[in-house]
Amino acid sequence: MTYSYLSFFLSSSLVQRTARVIPVLLLTATSAWSQQRTVTGTVLEQTSGNALPGVTVVVKETSTGTATDAEGRFSLPAQPGQVLLFSFIGYSPREVTVNTSTELVTVSLSESVTELAEVVVTGALGIKRSARELGGGNQQIETDRLNQGRVVNPLLGLSGKVAGLRINLVDSKVDPQVQVLLRGARSISGNNAPLYVVDGVPVPNINRLNPNDIESINVLKGANAAALYGSEGVNGALLVTTKTGQRGQSRVSYTNTSTFGQVYLLPPTQNEFGMGVDGVYNPTQFESWGPRFDGETRPVGSALADGTRWELPYAPVDNLKEDLFQTTTTQQNDLSFSGGDERSTYFFSLQDVNTKGIIPGDKTRRTGGRFNGSRTFGKLATSYNFNYVQSKTETTPDGPWITAYQMPANVPFHELQDLANPLANPSGFFTDMQQNPYFQIANNRQLSEQQTLNGKVEFNYQLRPWLRAVYRVGLFNTSTDSRSTVGKFVGTGRRNIAGSVSDGSETFRRLNSDLILNAEKTFGDFNFRLLAGQNLRTDNTKSTGLAASALVVPDLFNPENRVGELTGSAAITEYRQVAGYGELTAGFRNFLFLTFTGRQEWVSVLSEENRSYFYPGVSTSFVFNEAIPALRDSRVLSFGKLFASYNKTGNVNLAPYSLQNVYSQGNGFPFGGLAGYLPGTVYPNPDIRPEFVTSYEAGFQVGLFEDRLNLEAGYVYSDSRDQIFTATTSAATGYRSARVNAARLTNNIIEATLSGDVVRSANLRWNVGFNFAHIDNQVKELYGDLTSVNKFRQAYAIKGQAYPSLQLSDYRRDPEGRVIVDARTGYPSAAPQDTYRGTMVPPYQMGFNTLLDYKGLRLAAQFDWRKGAFLYSEIANRMITSGTSPLTVQYDRQPFVIPNSVIETAPGVFMPNTEVPTQSGGKAYWNGYVAPYQVNYAASADFLKLRELQVSYSLPPGLLGRQKLVKEATVGVVGQNLFTIRAKDNVYGDPEYSYNNTEGYLSFRQVPPFRSVGFTVNLTL
Repeated sequence: MTYSYLSFFLSSSLVQRTARVIPVLLLTATSAWSQQRTVTGTVLEQTSGNALPGVTVVVKETSTGTATDAEGRFSLPAQPGQVLLFSFIGYSPREVTVNTSTELVTVSLSESVTELAEVVVTGALGIKRSARELGGGNQQIETDRLNQGRVVNPLLGLSGKVAGLRINLVDSKVDPQVQVLLRGARSISGNNAPLYVVDGVPVPNINRLNPNDIESINVLKGANAAALYGSEGVNGALLVTTKTGQRGQSRVSYTNTSTFGQVYLLPPTQNEFGMGVDGVYNPTQFESWGPRFDGETRPVGSALADGTRWELPYAPVDNLKEDLFQTTTTQQNDLSFSGGDERSTYFFSLQDVNTKGIIPGDKTRRTGGRFNGSRTFGKLATSYNFNYVQSKTETTPDGPWITAYQMPANVPFHELQDLANPLANPSGFFTDMQQNPYFQIANNRQLSEQQTLNGKVEFNYQLRPWLRAVYRVGLFNTSTDSRSTVGKFVGTGRRNIAGSVSDGSETFRRLNSDLILNAEKTFGDFNFRLLAGQNLRTDNTKSTGLAASALVVPDLFNPENRVGELTGSAAITEYRQVAGYGELTAGFRNFLFLTFTGRQEWVSVLSEENRSYFYPGVSTSFVFNEAIPALRDSRVLSFGKLFASYNKTGNVNLAPYSLQNVYSQGNGFPFGGLAGYLPGTVYPNPDIRPEFVTSYEAGFQVGLFEDRLNLEAGYVYSDSRDQIFTATTSAATGYRSARVNAARLTNNIIEATLSGDVVRSANLRWNVGFNFAHIDNQVKELYGDLTSVNKFRQAYAIKGQAYPSLQLSDYRRDPEGRVIVDARTGYPSAAPQDTYRGTMVPPYQMGFNTLLDYKGLRLAAQFDWRKGAFLYSEIANRMITSGTSPLTVQYDRQPFVIPNSVIETAPGVFMPNTEVPTQSGGKAYWNGYVAPYQVNYAASADFLKLRELQVSYSLPPGLLGRQKLVKEATVGVVGQNLFTIRAKDNVYGDPEYSYNNTEGYLSFRQVPPFRSVGFTVNLTL
């Protein structure tokens, strides 16, 4: 039976036909294999004819690919009919079809010049879109320009490069804070910083992000981003796109940058008078109100226990204050690997940044890594990234530098760096009213270690040819441990230091997810894109602190090593936000676009009745050079666009639990087993509503002469109503203040950006650019009958004035502004009310940049100019009271007639004072009639800075052709803040600095600025 079945099977016609087909298939396969050939060739630069190394060569629709070597050569297998795709950054791609005779090819690539009509930017939610569609202002900064100055913080790489964007350093510590403001302030008491978005995921900040990992930053200036990202987008958004691997090209890159900096812009000090009081020498006095320097040897301080005494020439010491500060250095090393094939890409980077500060002992080290990947599975495209950064910082807190500013010019405290010297510690130091700055540096330390982990996973599924579904989830997590210590020192009186230790930890976690449907359809001349999404966000924060303020054993920093009770605190907060949003864009013939946006949001920090709110937006753009036939082939006008937008955006500037009456433990409790709590002093108004910001924007963008000259200009008006802020109330209510919806802020803004190629040829390109903004930020309304509200010390919100405004104590003056003095003493008196000086935020700002490229040699510079603001200096007050300020010697410390002063001879009648001098020209006058009057410390905050300077040279391929390891090499010199031109009356410091979120405020706690130069090397393997 088995035999018969087998006989039947072998004799069947199916087997016979199969037997005839198999030889044909084998012959076909053999023929196809014989047609596959190895294609070799060379890729050249079209204009110069030089070889192009690193060009990606891919067989389209396959995973086969390679890259050209140092001499521009390549080799890869391909079959006739297949297409080779040649691509290289900065050059237009080219395709070559393989035929039966193709074995050796020479391909020339031409340098690409992106036309404005073809620019694609990263929009909200990470969606790529044509810039022609956008109905609001935006500006994209690419990686080369962002890293021009080789900065460590990417925010500093934006300084002066975007119209309307202002970046301010707090000071020059090793890990300084950065204040960011885009198109002025919209809230009196809340957050005015823009939203930060990394690869489509909102994050609290980007300070720890490696600038070399960034492909581009697109600055969305208006409130358009709020509709898709939530209330935080009301201040605009910085959309960061990180780098990805290139398909068919493996790339290894290494960069080293070493910079060195020196302090500058230190406040000047007087070198005529030394230690003492009222012209009398005092060896233990730190103030400089003593006699004039005479060069004689004098005792300094009291005798030590062994009877010895410090004796010094009574003469000024050169560079005394400057010697406290050392050369700051930063070593930055970056290594990255990238590549991919037709289905996947990868990018992996490592960075190590090691910084030594200008204060001895200050240092920080940041080490991190990033992995970005993508993979396609048929209709499903996935992308994912992971970023981890560890940062360790050690600094000295406030003290050493302001102490140095107040020290007598004849005391060489730089000789007291060795704390083994008995003169260096508090017991042997010459005065008990100050400490040796170097002892302060060693004895007072702050340490911080932060770990930052963030990443995202994204799934993008093509449901239909016209419909995609996207799910994206992102995590941002920081964990910070901190310690502050003051060493115990046993001494007498003020020379005794009790010692303390304070430990703290804080963990922050944000989870953000979006589910998005994106549909796009074309109907004849019309194109529609509809986006609908849902967002869920949760922020969790936990912080703890523990402190001991009186240590027992020196140098043992443990809270158990104490006298007295421990102090501490703990807090756990949660913030939640849920939203649904949508965007509809309609396009007509690719030159007219209309976009509608809307978002319904629910937030946990408001009461149930007010926590849900809706905000809409609409924008339009019109590419008129393509719509008007007469302009389509214009040799002058390459591109022309008009745009306009309207947005009404909700905003909630409240911390979690602000609308609940939070109780705190009263002083002295717990007392034994008895607990005691006090209610909060701020009324938690349950009727608080969201702030709403209404904004209008209109502008135009043109490209001329084949886009060699580009201009964009616009006008913006925003109106922020129902501001949430804290207003003072009667104590009879049981509260000292209450949260209210009351204030109103407006912004009138003019922006312009101009850039163009002055020269553009085969070997030479010279590009220059300007950006300008005028921001008129006005307080229109305050709570009730209030005309002003103090925000921080001398910073006020004043009705009818710019925000924030500088308001200062002043002298009584006559109608002409002259100081009124007493007819007998010659002394001035205080005005009954403070004086308005001006805005603390510069209303005018401009950036200027230039780029010169010539055969691999590059010169790039970035300037930053600001005008129209005023600043206030705390440092000047300290220096006047201590007698080190140059002001105190301008009249040789003798009685004098106050310039431009008058005497009131009768009510309202004033006579110029030419004869009545002050009764004193020494400490009594300067401490009693100059130091208390804040108007003496105000100055213009105008400045012009050279932010960045880069000179680099890319080695030609001919020099690299003898080896196969290095494909590209660039060496260069970089400089940051090389010079600053200030107003003449500003002798106090850097006008850019801000303090406690208050621009234009120079605190004695700030470290002075520095300028730096360095060297950079980049190798591509």
